[in-house]
Amino acid sequence: MNVHDVQAEEKITAKAIAEGEAADRFDDRLQPRSNEGEDLLALFLGTKTLADTSSLDRPQQPPDRPQQPPSADPPPLPLSLFADDLTYCEQGLFRLGAQQPALHFQVDADSGALALDAPDDLRHRFAQFPREVVPEHGRFRLTTDRQAMGEAIAESRRDEAAWPKVHYLWRLNPVVGWLNDRMLAAFGRHEAPVMVGIPSLADDEAVFVLSGVVPNRKSHPLVHEWVAVTFRGADVRGVERFEELLERTRLAKETVPNRGIAPELARLRELLPDAVEWAKTWLDDHRRAFEKEINEKLNRELEALEVLKRQRVGQLELKLEQSGQSEAFKERLRSTGERQIEQVFDDYLEWVQETMTLERQPYIKVVSVLTGGPSAG
Repeated sequence: MNVHDVQAEEKITAKAIAEGEAADRFDDRLQPRSNEGEDLLALFLGTKTLADTSSLDRPQQPPDRPQQPPSADPPPLPLSLFADDLTYCEQGLFRLGAQQPALHFQVDADSGALALDAPDDLRHRFAQFPREVVPEHGRFRLTTDRQAMGEAIAESRRDEAAWPKVHYLWRLNPVVGWLNDRMLAAFGRHEAPVMVGIPSLADDEAVFVLSGVVPNRKSHPLVHEWVAVTFRGADVRGVERFEELLERTRLAKETVPNRGIAPELARLRELLPDAVEWAKTWLDDHRRAFEKEINEKLNRELEALEVLKRQRVGQLELKLEQSGQSEAFKERLRSTGERQIEQVFDDYLEWVQETMTLERQPYIKVVSVLTGGPSAG
């Protein structure tokens, strides 16, 4: 009845009986109405479309503008070398299990399910979460099936449980975050994997995949790009985006057999400085393009900021003109008010500049190296 009080519910029921309200009408009037949280959950699980939700109504367009149908195109998926999150988790756990034989997990690709007995470091990570989030005996059950997840949520509500027994397997799940960290720790500082024998690369071809980050003055990354530098022998043959490299080598679409070929590490170490310099040059071009775009927005922001500042000063003057206080007292108020306005806008201006100003020196990290090898192609 949406009153959350037993006595209030009794009064509502008694009033309906006294007024002779029909039972069907009374029942319909007290049916639970859709709320924003329920609608968002339904959209996430795919049990409703945006047209089905009533509490997420979009604002109406002005009558002189034609109604635009919503776009049916879903947002692009993040770039990945794996078919889905379940495949990624399966491969990551297999690699981790080779180092930790005590790690127990099961994957059912047909139903999109993953069961994992949490190791100690995963249990430690969940120590910061509410106790009801951690499953009994530390055995996590995750699923990529939205319908199964919806049923688990409905079951938890019927049982008045605080958390479903099944977790949704997606990129923001803490279990996936834990696995990400373990995979990042698979290689130490100044180490990167070398993949030898890529079929689409020539025998003397080597491709350095590098990650470049350009931060602002607060060390927040504003430009983050992956770039591939290709060598044929000792000569650079091209620089391209990582997406273009994947398309050219079909690395994410075709299986690469492990031929057991030893990489030519000495040659790759000689090429590394040139690869880093080419990546810096490529990233510097992107930094300048970003600065050109952001400076236009920054200039508009500063102009609007100056207009707002003049308005605040004008409001202060208007307030003082309407005041009946002595001129000496109003002068003190004017001086104090102007200093406060200056301080507020100077602080905001400094924040804008610190946030939107890029550093000149990028941070370059070698992600991996791909080579053709004698058995490639």
